[in-house]
Amino acid sequence: MKKKLCVFMLAAFAVLTFFSSCGVVKNCDEIGMEFYQCLRDGNYEGVLPLLDKEALKYTPEEKWIDGLKYKARSLGAMFKPQRIAFETVTMERVTRVGIKYKVIYAGADMYEKLEFIERDGEYKITFYQYNPDSLLVD
Repeated sequence: MKKKLCVFMLAAFAVLTFFSSCGVVKNCDEIGMEFYQCLRDGNYEGVLPLLDKEALKYTPEEKWIDGLKYKARSLGAMFKPQRIAFETVTMERVTRVGIKYKVIYAGADMYEKLEFIERDGEYKITFYQYNPDSLLVD
């Protein structure tokens, strides 16, 4: 009986973890869509409040804006991004979420990844990467 109860408890924990991570991914995906809406609108300063202090520690605000503007000039108009994969990792009570997108631009198809971190119950972007080769976006 104890063995069945233990198996049941483990299964219940796995299901609870799965559904709670789905909510986290949905929350981060909404932030990602807000990020892409800012890019589509040319509102590069609107991206800044979505960034975590860790992202700004290594890349100052001006570099983020310059890089995003350069990408927009190089690739042209952006069409709707589509989420294609995600991952969540929790270590030492800190949850990180990575979401991969396929984004079609007028000049190219790109695979992009946004990484998020939870701080004080709120998720922010810590990392952004893009490449036309999906295998190079990890």
